Amino acid sequence: MFEEGGQRAGSDTGWAHVANHDKAATVIDTILRLDADETYTKTALSEEAGVPLKTLYLDGTLEELVTVGLLEKHEAEGKETLFSVDDGSAAFEAAKAFDTAAATSEEADS
Repeated sequence: MFEEGGQRAGSDTGWAHVANHDKAATVIDTILRLDADETYTKTALSEEAGVPLKTLYLDGTLEELVTVGLLEKHEAEGKETLFSVDDGSAAFEAAKAFDTAAATSEEADS
C-alpha cells in the first residue's frame, strides 16, 4: 500500500503530484504570483522560484505542472520552450483558493 516515504503506490491525487516533486510547492507558490500574460523560460521560472534549474529538470517538476494544469507549455521548432501560467485551469483556481485560505487561517491564528 505504501512506498518508501509514505507515498501510496500508484497514487495520482493532487497532493501526490506535489509530494512527488521536491520543489513543486515552491514553484506553485511562484506560479500564483507570476503575470499570466507573460511567457517564461525554464531558466526564468527557476530564478523566479529560487529553485536550481537542474532540480526542475531532473525531477520533471515543470512537466508535471503542465500535466496538472498549472502551466501551459509553448514549443516552437528550433526555439527554446516557453511556459505560461494557466490561470483559467481548475488546478490554478484550487491552488489560489488554498493559498488564500491558508493565509486567512494564519491571520486568524495570530
